[in-house]
Amino acid sequence: MYSSTKRRLARGIGVALVATATSATLAISAASANSQATLPAGVTVPGDPTAAPAVLIASLEGRNEVTAGDPDGQALELIGIQGNTLSFSVSWRGIATPTEAAIHTAGRGVNGPVVVPLFTTSRPSGSFASGSVTVTDPTVLAALSSDPSGFYTDLRTNEFPNGAVRAQLHRLSHAVSTTGVAAVQESVVLGSQIYACTVQSDGSFAFTQNNVEARLTGGIHHTFVQPAAGPPQWQAADGSAVTGKVVTKNANGTGNIAELDLDATQIGKSSGLLSNAVEVLRLNTVGGVAPTGTCDPQTTPLVNIPYQADYVFING
Repeated sequence: MYSSTKRRLARGIGVALVATATSATLAISAASANSQATLPAGVTVPGDPTAAPAVLIASLEGRNEVTAGDPDGQALELIGIQGNTLSFSVSWRGIATPTEAAIHTAGRGVNGPVVVPLFTTSRPSGSFASGSVTVTDPTVLAALSSDPSGFYTDLRTNEFPNGAVRAQLHRLSHAVSTTGVAAVQESVVLGSQIYACTVQSDGSFAFTQNNVEARLTGGIHHTFVQPAAGPPQWQAADGSAVTGKVVTKNANGTGNIAELDLDATQIGKSSGLLSNAVEVLRLNTVGGVAPTGTCDPQTTPLVNIPYQADYVFING
């Protein structure tokens, strides 16, 4: 199984977009996934109860940079778009205080031009920042809302002036209205994708998904409810838990399992770490792909393939 010292962290990174009938406030909390946590003041996104902002999320890692990023760096960023106003809130750890943040147009593994500068001067010391900018080009906002995967966001520091951490943007599948949204990220500490050697329609044998066994930061255990049949589930130590149903799947490069956006269903206690989760995203995947070719169910009925990923739990 995969083990990462960098990921042995006491808590997840969290951000929140809290909405009211007349506005939506983008705030940040690095302490808890609970949407009832006390959040520092954020920024106001103009809104109303019938026209909620489009919300994008990014899970930033140093290894996503084209040139070498900060190997210890992680960040979580929420972006709200409403009218020509783009509001952001970002939390980071494992990097120095950022000097710049921006949204670029480009796919994975390619550097692209800045289309929306978020900030261009060093932030005060701390682990989060928030703000808003006016975007005068409506085609940029339309493209961000309709196809955010064609854009990435990054943070830069004095040590890593070309980029400390980076991630492609993803649009949340759950609408944000007057109740707001919060997010927390927990990472795989030790995990394997489990595949079974099963008979195929032509009579041959191949490895197919059977289960997953992963321990995440935050004390979350990730498995299938039933081997082979699923669905995937995440269980927190406090008894809160959710299952997931895949909404979208995105390829993440050769040798890596796909990134997923899943609709979450509550199956655990009504209070706790995951008690408000409505959506789960599996991002920044590495490894975990099933072996190719034929297999022998007698000699190798199951294989465990190490993997890593960041899981972002969206609280509605």
